[in-house]
Formats: sequence, C-alpha cells, structure tokens
Amino acid sequence: MDEECDIFGMQISHVRAVLGFVCREVARTGRPMGIRRYRAMDVVIVPLAEWRRLVRLEAEMATAEETPQPGGQGA
Repeated sequence: MDEECDIFGMQISHVRAVLGFVCREVARTGRPMGIRRYRAMDVVIVPLAEWRRLVRLEAEMATAEETPQPGGQGA
C-alpha cells in the first residue's frame, strides 16, 4: 500500500486491544486507519460513508463498461 496516503497506520496487535477506539476515531475523523501486520499495511478501515461512496463508484464504472460507446463495433 502506498505509504504516502493520508492513512494512519497501526500494528494489528495494538488494533486488537483498542478496536472500539479505532472504530470511533475513524467514524469521528473520517480518516482511514491502516493496519500493519508484519510491517506491511494490508488492511484499511474506512468510514462507512467512504465505503458506500467506493461501492457506488465501482457500480458506476461497471455500468459504464457494459454500455456500448458510440462509434464502437456493431454501430
């Protein structure tokens, strides 16, 4: 994962101990929380609104890929 992102990183062992706090902080600040395991950031916890936005973008991109473009084959 790109370390230059605006993501706060934390070791997984610490996250286990403070998961409730992490969830509150992500929701309160709107800032993603990256979780490192063996020094590699593998997981990011994002606010629910951001996750919904990403799901919506993914669906829009999938729909755009399925829509035939003018001037394409078969036109």
